[in-house]
Amino acid sequence: MEGPWLASCLVDRIRETRKAHMDEFSLTAKQRRQLELVLHQTCDARLYRRVLAILEVSQGISVEEVAQTLGVTRQSVYNWLFRLDARECKVSLTDRPRSGRPRLLPEQREAWLKDLMRQHPEARGYFANQWTVPLLQEELFHCTGRNVSADTIRRNLDRRGYVWKRARYVLAPDPEKGEKRQILREIGHLPPRSVLLAEDETDLLLFPPLRSCWTLRGQSACVPISGRNARRVIFGALNLRTGHRLLLPRERQRAGDFQVFLSFVHEHYRGWHVVWLLDGDSIHTAAGSQRLGQKFNMEFLWLPKRSPELNPLDHLWGHGKNAICGNRQYETIDGQVKRFITYLCSLSDQDVLCKAGVLSDDFWLNHVLSKDFC
Repeated sequence: MEGPWLASCLVDRIRETRKAHMDEFSLTAKQRRQLELVLHQTCDARLYRRVLAILEVSQGISVEEVAQTLGVTRQSVYNWLFRLDARECKVSLTDRPRSGRPRLLPEQREAWLKDLMRQHPEARGYFANQWTVPLLQEELFHCTGRNVSADTIRRNLDRRGYVWKRARYVLAPDPEKGEKRQILREIGHLPPRSVLLAEDETDLLLFPPLRSCWTLRGQSACVPISGRNARRVIFGALNLRTGHRLLLPRERQRAGDFQVFLSFVHEHYRGWHVVWLLDGDSIHTAAGSQRLGQKFNMEFLWLPKRSPELNPLDHLWGHGKNAICGNRQYETIDGQVKRFITYLCSLSDQDVLCKAGVLSDDFWLNHVLSKDFC
């Protein structure tokens, strides 16, 4: 029992001696000037608190009161007083640099992570739209053969300026913009005596297209059909300046039928440089169609893919089908074709341009159509 009792007495004696020494603690004039200068210049909160504690104790305030005011323990204040060096007050009170734990993400794996964030997950074989921490862990394991914790990846991404947040909608670049600009440039530089024709085809079926109509509530709106369907193809060309149109019915939609339509249009525009605005259908791009176009001195301007709204004839076809074909089956397909063509030809040129959308202020060819190239 004497051993613990003796040790306790020794500790109490050391504390009393330290307290007596601290009660007599004082600073030289040079130390006080140095500490006051540090107090006014430092931006380190820890260093500011230590200097302030030493200055307060040197003015006669007890260690216990200083510790209670600064929210620290008395032992911390004692440690700061003992660490004070008469020559380098600031250096003795500043925290010494620590080695810290080793890096969990070496430079090689940091380089892999940096490259992955620049790529899309689909490029690495993942069915994902954006990178997540589990995906990055999996890919880093495949690349380096080492497991990296989720917290390590998050800290590295945060250090590189990445944050986790919900995506937002933005308009993607218009893939048609460059192609439309090229078409506008070519139309703007057409030679004299040129005519710009929009070309398109549409199918007419004996089975009528169904359109909405008024009917009694609780009753079905029925359109009787014969059960025998038939089909015709209407080839059309519309002069975007004058509204003049040429229509030719055919039984099929093949390259040979399109070449017949080229000859049909050539007969009406002899002596003119005919410029076609049409889509990239196979009947248009066929070698025979291209050779015949060169023979007739015709030029082809290709519309962007999957953009039927840019062809004004597509709007004209819809208007004609609503007026002639909707909700009504004709006795024969030839009778329907005849009435369809008769209706479109009976419209005035101004009405045709209006129904095709050419006269709209938003029509994409308005700027070049105002130029006199005919």
